[in-house]
Order: sequence, then structure tokens, then C-alpha cells
Amino acid sequence: MDGGELDALMARLADGDRSAFSSVFKHLWGPVLRFCTSMLKNEADAADAAQQAMQKILERASDYDPHRRAMTWAFAIAAWECRTLQRRHFRRKEVPDVEPEVAGAHAEEAFVQRDLEQAAVAALGELSDMDRDALAATFWDEAPAVGGSTLRKRRERALDRLRGAFRRLYGLD
Repeated sequence: MDGGELDALMARLADGDRSAFSSVFKHLWGPVLRFCTSMLKNEADAADAAQQAMQKILERASDYDPHRRAMTWAFAIAAWECRTLQRRHFRRKEVPDVEPEVAGAHAEEAFVQRDLEQAAVAALGELSDMDRDALAATFWDEAPAVGGSTLRKRRERALDRLRGAFRRLYGLD
């Protein structure tokens, strides 16, 4: 299913058409679960976060803005649930996310850094393969498919799209 079909289904659900409920769930469950798994690196926690995210997505369908992409909206809710679960584990000290040498004064900085990295990965997931390739060639010294002014222009456009995706995901519009 392409994004337009999912957007249309989500808009129908937001308008109160409950016949779109199972289709929306079927199309969102797999991507949301994979997204949560990539953020949390733990299948059990990812399943919990994905279930919570799907519950909120479907309960709050009436809040969906049809002018935004449904998948982006769903991933933003899933990211929030993942971060909430991580904070809950950290507060309860259930999961030692920080290595012993990082603990102490630098622990908060390490957690902030990890959250920023996860946010960047989520925003990068919104980009096309060509945009990701241009950024990889720029920042990770991978061999670019193109060079010179073409690479510079692709990098400029990819960075603009990355900024836009980050703003959409994290409410900086």
C-alpha cells in the first residue's frame, strides 16, 4: 500500500468511518512494530510500545490531520511511546542503559545523546534512498554515486528534507 492509500484510510477513520479500522491496523502494525524494535533493540519492549502506540493511534484517530502523512503521524506516536517506555525503565532502574564508566555526572548527557541519535534515525527513515545515499557519502565517507556539483545539490536538498522530517516528527513546525 502506498502512503496515499493509508492517508485516505486514516482520513476516513478520522471522519468516523469505523469500517476503515481493521485496514488501518493491518497496514500500520508491521511498520510500527519494526520502528519500535529499531528504537528499543528489545523485542518484548518493542511489542509493548507498538501495542500502546497502536492503541493511541486508533483511539485518537479523530485527532488525525488529513494534511499530514498518516505514517509520519503514527511513527511520531510510536516514538513517543518508545521514549516513554525507556524513561519508565530508567526511573525504575530496570535496564542498565548506561555503561558503568558513563554513570555519574555524564549519565544524563549519555541519555540525551542516545535520544538525539534515535530521533535522527527516525528522521532519516523518512528520507528517500537517494537522500540517504547523499548524506552517507557526505558524512560517513562512503563512495558517492555522483560527484561534484550534483552531490552538493543532492546533499543540500537531502539536508532540507531531513530538517523538515525532523520538524514534522517532533512538532517543531
